[in-house]
Parts: sequence; structure tokens; C-alpha cells
Amino acid sequence: MPSDGIANDFSLQGRGALVVGAETVVGRAAAVALAEAGAKLLIASQEPGTDAKLKEIAKAVQAVGEKPFLQVQNSAVRADLSATADLAAKQLGQLDILVNALDAPWYGPAETADDTAFERVMDANLKRVWTSCQEGGRVMLRQGSGVIINIVSVLAERGVPNASLYCIAKAGVLNLTRALALEWARKGVRVNALETGWLEEPASPTNADENFKKTLLKYLPSNRLVKPEEIGGALLYLVSPAAGFVTGEAIIVDGGLMCRV
Repeated sequence: MPSDGIANDFSLQGRGALVVGAETVVGRAAAVALAEAGAKLLIASQEPGTDAKLKEIAKAVQAVGEKPFLQVQNSAVRADLSATADLAAKQLGQLDILVNALDAPWYGPAETADDTAFERVMDANLKRVWTSCQEGGRVMLRQGSGVIINIVSVLAERGVPNASLYCIAKAGVLNLTRALALEWARKGVRVNALETGWLEEPASPTNADENFKKTLLKYLPSNRLVKPEEIGGALLYLVSPAAGFVTGEAIIVDGGLMCRV
């Protein structure tokens, strides 16, 4: 079908989008960006007990787009993720877009991390994304269309000291993205990743250690952290019709950090 113009290729008007992990910094940024582009949203939590945060994000979404649907869930429970995917399809008319913004940072020496820490980090950062992709993918495969975006850190591709478990988990998500893209390419479902550099957020380790922050900023090519809202443009490209032949790829928003050796 001929395009009505490149501007329309970037419009999400009328498309149904689900953001899982909406209470995270990147989840909020993703929800607002999708709403600005015209998408209808269901914003779902990463953890239970986040009602207040979701309501706050809903206000930010409604300020730029339609009032979103809210779903407080526990992303560690498959039944919750399954019910949320079905609810999104029902409430939005169709589940066109799934953004997984699940994230649970972990920092500490490798030699002191026990099995409990390993299981906790893998569950929060890898297993939950896997389950969300499965459940969202189930709905999309039934429809014969859809796009999934997994938001990860550049630590999926670069190791750093004292973040070994986090690096492992994020690397797993990146390769999961590639594998699912291949598996579902002929079934109408695209799967891509969005990698972010060091984010400007309250939970950043740079806020807890001034010396670390100074050292990091000297190392960063742009001499500053990534603002969460700066992921919006790359996200909109990946989920839009303009990227209709793009799958299994990762776009990096990091101010040039990955150019370093």
C-alpha cells in the first residue's frame, strides 16, 4: 500500500500500546512519548503497591494524549502479565505495541554475590522480560501483527566492574530480542531493543558517590548523563510504520558512549 507521506509513517494515532514497568524512569518516558504520538495506552506496573506512581504517570500521559488505562500488577507473576496482555487487547481494541521497561539495577563486588542475589537479579531483569514477551507475543501472534520493544542498558554490551549480574541479565535480554525477532519475523511480529546510556535519575549510583560521578562524567563523550525523555525519538521510530522492515535491531541512545574502545 502506498504511503500517505513520511509524517504519517511516524504517527501512532489509534494504535494500542502497553508499557510494562511504567513506574520506572524509562517506562514513564516511554509512556509519555507514545501518548504524544497519538497511541492509546495501558500502563502497567513492574511491582505491586505502585498505585500512586502509576496515577502520577497517568496524569503526565493525559497531559499530552488520551487518558490511559492503569493496571497494577506483579510482573514476577505470569498470570498477571498474561491477564494484562489480554486486558490491553480488550481495552485498546488491539495490542499493537508492547514496551518492556522492566529494570532492577544491581551493584556490588562479584565475589560477594550469592545465589540469592543471582536469582533475584535474573528474575527481575531477564525472566520477567522473557515472560512479558511470551504473553504479549501470544496476543500479537494471534492478531498476526505487533511490535515489541525491550529497553535495556548499554551494559548489555559492555562489562563494568561491580555490575556483573546486571550485565549478564541485560545481555540476555538483548540476545532474547534477536532470537524472538528471527522466530516471529514471518508471523507479523517485530522485536527490537532500545539501549540507554547512564541515565539521569534519582536511583543512579552517581547520586550516591560524588567521586564516581566526576570520574564517569569525564569518561562520557558528551560530559553528561542521558535525560530519560531523550529516548523518545528512537522509541517512536522503532514502533512506528516507518520502521516496518526493522526487526532484531538495537538503537543506542548514549551520547556516543559506545564509540569508546
